[in-house]
Amino acid sequence: MNQDLRTYLVIDDSLVSERHNVHLELGRVEKSNSNPLFVEEFFGDPPKRWEARYDNLYPNVIYDQNKGSFKLWYNAFIRAGQSEETPLDERPHNAYHGGKTEDGVMYASSEDGLTWVKPDLGLIEFDGSTANNIVMTTGTHGAHGTGVLEDLLDPDASRRFKALFKNPVSRQMEVAFSADGLQWSESVPWAEYSAVGDTHNNAIRDATGRYVAVTRGWTGDEVDNGIRTAMRTESLDFVNWTDPEVIMQGRGLHDQIYSMPIFQIGPTYLGLPAIFHKGDPEADDWDTVDTELAWSQDSIDWNRIAEGEPFIPRGEGKYPNGAYDCGCVYAAAPVLVGDTHYLYYGGSNGQHNNFREGNLSLATIPRNRFAGYVAGGVDGQLTTTPLIWGVGGGTINAIVGAGGVIRAAVIDEVGSELEGFGFEDCEPIRQDSLESPLLWQQNTAQLAGRSLSLKFEFREATIYDFTGPFDLADH
Repeated sequence: MNQDLRTYLVIDDSLVSERHNVHLELGRVEKSNSNPLFVEEFFGDPPKRWEARYDNLYPNVIYDQNKGSFKLWYNAFIRAGQSEETPLDERPHNAYHGGKTEDGVMYASSEDGLTWVKPDLGLIEFDGSTANNIVMTTGTHGAHGTGVLEDLLDPDASRRFKALFKNPVSRQMEVAFSADGLQWSESVPWAEYSAVGDTHNNAIRDATGRYVAVTRGWTGDEVDNGIRTAMRTESLDFVNWTDPEVIMQGRGLHDQIYSMPIFQIGPTYLGLPAIFHKGDPEADDWDTVDTELAWSQDSIDWNRIAEGEPFIPRGEGKYPNGAYDCGCVYAAAPVLVGDTHYLYYGGSNGQHNNFREGNLSLATIPRNRFAGYVAGGVDGQLTTTPLIWGVGGGTINAIVGAGGVIRAAVIDEVGSELEGFGFEDCEPIRQDSLESPLLWQQNTAQLAGRSLSLKFEFREATIYDFTGPFDLADH
């Protein structure tokens, strides 16, 4: 992909001024045939006694494009009373009550994204030995619901990796820093404010340079009838955070926002809200967790796409004979590998408040095809907001079905086609491509500096993004 082109997702309403005869549809992820990539090894051979229960895993994945390798930080219970005491074959016959737990964060790496190594790091003692892959525990850093961020823009090399978590002992939100992601500084409590934070606390450094984090809040009584919500906070230094404010809450007890890792593509923020179904014990999905897709223009006002429809579907069946991810799916923010987004997730084969065995799994989707606008057999239209054109042409990311076609026109502020840049002047697009060029009879160089819009006319096709050497006129 030409790095001089800027990418705009059409799911962002602030980038689209008009739509006719089209509808928004989720993209289709593909689960890896290698799933589950790895599982809990408390009862393994040899056993890893610090992997007592993965619970929600809350994976944090970084892809090193230069080395072509992957790094992973995942959350687990290194102590989990009843899970340690109950062998796998006895669990289906026993009620789950949990017992005392202790949090830990583990590190793993992979050369291909499928085969993972859990190295003996020699950093933190567990049961008298440091031969484990633990990098944080409740006793060392707090470490509940830890999110890890690699920050290449921080001039301080000792702060290249940043962690955000809730300390279950002090009940305070805290951060820590690391040069290598393995050896972490003493944790630093937030100077002001805090949050319930018993979730996947995660943060990004967005295009403005600020840190934006998502944590958890509750409405009502958090034990019996409380409803989980996603809360947003921001910081300029990763230490001093603003008072968290609710940015998303569901439709009630059966539709709660458990966690939401976020990421940014172009000017658009995307989120992967985990939807917890708790309210109706008679429902087929009771006590399970689905992962959906959401978008935001500003990371404050969020919109769920295809609300109620999972973006990463759970597997079939129920515990103990169901699929490895039939119970819960907790996604990590994706990493882009070539032209494919890798969506790692913590899967488990049972209900949230039951015995369940957890794992790391992978789903993939072509670049930026998270959701797109679909036109069927009748011509659909999609018009962008005004664009300040630079020098050069643009592309679109689209699927075109049999007999389908996409054409584009460049229009002025009153909606008129520019001469030489109308639908009839456009080279028709009839193929599936991540970056089909937009070509007209005239050279686009003459458009440089003007405020103009793109108007797409298409049938039997889906459009996901458009790119070009232009900026948004109203941003």
